[in-house]
Amino acid sequence: HDGCEVLACADAREALAALERGLVLDAAVLDVDMPYVDGLSVCSYLHARDASIPIVIVSGIDELRSAAFAAGATDVLAKPCVREELLGVLRPVLRAAS
Repeated sequence: HDGCEVLACADAREALAALERGLVLDAAVLDVDMPYVDGLSVCSYLHARDASIPIVIVSGIDELRSAAFAAGATDVLAKPCVREELLGVLRPVLRAAS
C-alpha cells in the first residue's frame, strides 16, 4: 500500500538463500532474534556485500544499538515498532538511494 514490494522470509537462511539466487534489495529490515542466524550477522553480511543498502534493525534489546550500527545498520528501531515508524525511517533512505 505504501509503494513498497515486500519479501518476508521465515528465517535468516531463507533470506540468505534468496540473496544467493540474485534477489536485489532496495532496503532490509531485520529482527535481531532470528532462527539459525542472528540479524546482526545477516546485517554484517549484507553490509559487506553492498554497503549502500539501507538496513534497519528491529530489536527489543537497547544494548544492541551500538552492535547494530557496528554491523552496518542504517537505523535501529525498538520493538514493538509500528508501521508508520518503520516507514518514517525507510522513506528518506530509499529516496536518497534512488
